[in-house]
Amino acid sequence: MTVAALILAAGQGLRLGAELPKAQVRVAGRTLLRWSADALGCTSGVNAVLPVVGTDAAEAVAELVDSWVGPAELLEATRGGTSRQDSVRAGLAALLRLRPSAEWVLVHDAARCLVAPEDCAAVLDCASETGAAVLVAPVQDTLKQVDGKRIVATPDRSAMVCAQTPQVFRIALLRDALARAAADGFEGTDCSSLVERLDAEVRTCTAQHENFKVTTAADLQRADAMLGRRAHALASAADPTAGGSAVGSRAGHS
Repeated sequence: MTVAALILAAGQGLRLGAELPKAQVRVAGRTLLRWSADALGCTSGVNAVLPVVGTDAAEAVAELVDSWVGPAELLEATRGGTSRQDSVRAGLAALLRLRPSAEWVLVHDAARCLVAPEDCAAVLDCASETGAAVLVAPVQDTLKQVDGKRIVATPDRSAMVCAQTPQVFRIALLRDALARAAADGFEGTDCSSLVERLDAEVRTCTAQHENFKVTTAADLQRADAMLGRRAHALASAADPTAGGSAVGSRAGHS
């Protein structure tokens, strides 16, 4: 069974306010693209990783290729579209050209650069039951439904979750969902919303690690601090005498 991951990295990320497209911005010495692709590349059960990138991504892709350790195979990057849905469609088409035997796909936003391989493996396992699953997080805040500025309802948050990525699907199911959405002129904010329109059962898998999406400059600072500590811990585990080597690595990429 071939399982592949699409890393969506074609968005501009205007709310981030960076000069580069979001996935090419660096945190803790690596691009968001590289952090996310590295996590999927060492996820148990994933055989291949395919980046879906925007314009001017050659340098970020070259860095990813040069640093790749897998063990999943890194496939040739493909150009995304003007919308997230277009990028998923382009990535899936490229995947099926390169790996026509692929049966499952994990779709992940590069902006969720803290994703843990353990959570990726867990949601992949969960999808095997129905053909579709989404990594989620519990809702912590009280939710309010509004009409303009007026609150009209307080939904029960115990029945709500926050959708994250990766989202995992049988490729045939996601392909059918994309085709239906195109025929109906429907644009979803995630892949699950497309699959749900087919009345398919999409399971949820609760993330056990922090996996927020880098959207604003504050998110970037938070991710940089967290991934900096992670990189330092990994460097120390590999070489207890390394001391501040991780910090030096970060400085070298600033």
